Amino acid sequence: MNNIQRKKSIPHIYVKNNEISNVSDGFLELTGYEERDFVGLSLIDLGVLLKSEHQLSIQAIEDVARGYIYTHDLLPKEVAISVSTLDSGVELYYFENLESPSLYFTLDNFGSEAANKNGSVAIFSYPEGILLQHDENYIDVLSSMNSNSDNVLGNHAEFPAAIMDVLSKGVSLHEFEVEAVGDGGMSTYWDINIKMINGERDRQFTVISFYDVTERANMRKCSEKQHADVELVLGNMSDAINILDKDGNYVYVNNTGKDFLSRYLPSYNMNIQSISSKVICVARELNDENGERILFENTPEQRVLRGERLSNHKIIETSEWPTTYYSCEGLPLYDKQGNIDGGILIYKDIELNHKVAEYQALRENMDVSPIFYMSFSPGDYKINYINQHTFQFLKKQRKNISTELDIIGRSLFDFYRVDNLQGVKNGIQTSIETKSPFVHKHQAMLGGVVKYTKTIFHPIYTCDNIVEKIVAIGFDISDEEIAKENMEKLLTMQEEIFINISHELKTPLSVIFSSAQLLNLYLENDSLEEYREEILNINKATIQNYYRLIKLVNNILDISKLESEVYELVTYNHNIVEIIDEIVESVSDYTSSQDIQLLFDPDVEEVIMALDVYKFDRILLNLISNAIKFSAIGKQILVKLAVTDHHTVRISVIDEGIGIEEKDLQEIFKKFIQLNQNFNRLSEGTGLGLPLAKSLAELHGGTLHVESVFGAGGTFIVELPIENSTYNGSVYELNSEMDRAERVRYEFSDIYF
Repeated sequence: MNNIQRKKSIPHIYVKNNEISNVSDGFLELTGYEERDFVGLSLIDLGVLLKSEHQLSIQAIEDVARGYIYTHDLLPKEVAISVSTLDSGVELYYFENLESPSLYFTLDNFGSEAANKNGSVAIFSYPEGILLQHDENYIDVLSSMNSNSDNVLGNHAEFPAAIMDVLSKGVSLHEFEVEAVGDGGMSTYWDINIKMINGERDRQFTVISFYDVTERANMRKCSEKQHADVELVLGNMSDAINILDKDGNYVYVNNTGKDFLSRYLPSYNMNIQSISSKVICVARELNDENGERILFENTPEQRVLRGERLSNHKIIETSEWPTTYYSCEGLPLYDKQGNIDGGILIYKDIELNHKVAEYQALRENMDVSPIFYMSFSPGDYKINYINQHTFQFLKKQRKNISTELDIIGRSLFDFYRVDNLQGVKNGIQTSIETKSPFVHKHQAMLGGVVKYTKTIFHPIYTCDNIVEKIVAIGFDISDEEIAKENMEKLLTMQEEIFINISHELKTPLSVIFSSAQLLNLYLENDSLEEYREEILNINKATIQNYYRLIKLVNNILDISKLESEVYELVTYNHNIVEIIDEIVESVSDYTSSQDIQLLFDPDVEEVIMALDVYKFDRILLNLISNAIKFSAIGKQILVKLAVTDHHTVRISVIDEGIGIEEKDLQEIFKKFIQLNQNFNRLSEGTGLGLPLAKSLAELHGGTLHVESVFGAGGTFIVELPIENSTYNGSVYELNSEMDRAERVRYEFSDIYF
């Protein structure tokens, strides 16, 4: 109640049972009405009287609402309306006047202007768009726009969409000839001037002046239409029409003329109608019928500006563009005093007359040319000519073709088979419309071989600019396309190699770096002895990853040397049985620690042959390490040796692992290919071992292949020719055990025991 007493100074009304029972003097002073005007009204009727019903519903106010009300003199005032309830059930509605000097300024300075007889001035709030005040012509303006003109004060702005778009921008501007389309489809045009005024409490006011310019706009449109009709006729003529002023500058050029002249414009000036004909003439090379160069002063433009009339004047143009033949008509223009005021020149392209002869010569040459050539009609695609090369090609492909008559008269697409038939037809149609060639690339299987062709379709026109036929010239581009595909595959493969190498280098380096960090931590804490066992394991992992890194680098270098054909063998005579026995013995500790039995079973005791022991070690160690990776604990790996009837020795590495699917038997010899990556085995690999082993076997003149049944193990078989070297193997054997121990370490570095 105290709060209500304090607010009694604010203009207010008393409402009971939704009827006004009393009003304060302040409310009467605020609105300019008398008490009898309000008593007995409902809140809805009050909103109508104060013209606030389109902004807010007074009876629905629960807290505070802000809006505009209108006094008895139709002046807008911004108020904050709130409500309180007395114990007796009487509701008090307060109307606090929000003083707005900027609103008064706007109304005083812009609202009282006398309106133009063809326009009106109105003031709106922004962004709500509430009409605050208007002049006497405003209702008539709304009617002209076919907009709602009932109860406009206090209502939101209602105009056609184009005018609403202008009003919604919220900036001061001047828009000319804005079209307002009424419900009946009638258009009116308005110049609109908008002035934005900032007010208090984040308010803004928009002063809008409307001026009816429908008559002016209609006259302009009528004039433009007449001018456009003339330009339409001239613009669509197939001849180039140029109109010059007396100084030789272009004042009008039709579309055909623009297409032709634009090629000669300087790069810094692309506006034909602002450039002198001299600039164009200098860029062109004009010749007369005898092929003699025409000087600038004797060009058709200059002759017409001197008063000459030209009729069927022949010109040949030669420049960096194809030679073009023209017939020129020229007429000087005069002013009222009889002085030359400009000129009209009409250029007709008569190149088609020359194309007929050129086409005949082309056809004679194409008949004996070793490329595909034919012509066909544009409507039904019926073939009317083929050269001998095309005929012989189709004859080989189709058994039912014996003479050219089996082809002539049939559709092009009976022989030119493509998946996207409609696309080719659309391309040919576009070629006809644009007078430009259409190029189509085609891929087909011929005799079991993929062939690629490129066909150029080009329309041939008659002298009347009618398409007479389409010429198709085809080229075999198989070599080019295959080379392109191979290059793309090579680039993709190269990218994959770089990605794989990067990944494989990071793994051992990360282990080595982590080990070094951990060791450094123990050193800093003086806890080496306390963590002695862990340090030994760390050192073991560091050494193993060092060998793994060396193995990866060596494999990459060796693969590169092999592919570059700079890798050489250093062979000596050795007993290969003894070499294999030593290799098996050197890795027995690795296999026994995993309860894997490694056996060597030779059919003979001795085979003396030329070997590069270092490279052979790498072959066999790689195959054994591969078998270990994919063998389960308790399984057996068998190495066998036999001499074949083909004077070769066959070494087989047989495991009882998971095997290889048939589709992958050749894939495993490709670089960076790793199968069975989810097999539960503590091992890693780069995918370079088997490709390298295969290349080293081939370097010895032998082979390496695999036989496997998925789920039943695999057998890798190396066959090497039994040949003798002029050198004895004893020179190499002095330090072979030491070298082999090192090789075993890094060949087995990606197996974790």
